[in-house]
Amino acid sequence: MNWQDNYIDMHSHILPGADDGSESMEQTISMLHMAYKEHIGTIIATPHYIPGEDNPSVEYLRDIAEQVQQQAYKINKNLRILLGNELYYSESIIEELKSGKAMTLADSSYVLVEFAYGIDYKSMCRGINNLTCHGYIPILAHIERYFCLHRDANKVDELVKMGCYIQMNCHSVMGGFFNADASYNRKLLNNNLVHIVSSDCHSDRTRVPMMQTAVKHLLKKCDEEPVKKIFLENPTRILENIYI
Repeated sequence: MNWQDNYIDMHSHILPGADDGSESMEQTISMLHMAYKEHIGTIIATPHYIPGEDNPSVEYLRDIAEQVQQQAYKINKNLRILLGNELYYSESIIEELKSGKAMTLADSSYVLVEFAYGIDYKSMCRGINNLTCHGYIPILAHIERYFCLHRDANKVDELVKMGCYIQMNCHSVMGGFFNADASYNRKLLNNNLVHIVSSDCHSDRTRVPMMQTAVKHLLKKCDEEPVKKIFLENPTRILENIYI
């Protein structure tokens, strides 16, 4: 099988009614069709988890994910739906992970974590260190959004050396939603400071499921091996719960 035929989307908001993503099962089905056309073979649904708020229970999310899986099978029997959370970092997140209220990615040791966009760098480092000290492997969601990291590859490199992996959205390597400087984002990619590129899809209208489109764009500007690594090989290692 060609590596471009079976992408793994590690960050998506495809579960209907679970957060600010898909609003209905009909919209989810439309997103599934779009994902399949974009050569996505595995989707990790990552609804937001915000400590202190009324988050959907894990049991509820597993039930919804199973319903979405049944719809995915109708499109292609190999289209998989897995489950995790996009965690909004707070000091209580460790307790909520250990209690089972919040989820890692596909039952692995990896956690997809986001911070307040205006967070200062030292506070972000403390949060990353807290996660790693408790045995979790943090993946920083949509790195392009944090003001403290903007155009500062040295800080990104420091986070990586702390044991943090870096996720970027497809739109941001192409130039688009929440993108300040697509060429800088691609520079991070070429310097091995981006480990995963995902869709972060929210609907079938804007912020749609997209991976093949991004790959084609990147292959015009980057070598094939690093592109293959961030779209397939690294996500595969996450699902296997081994270090990237």
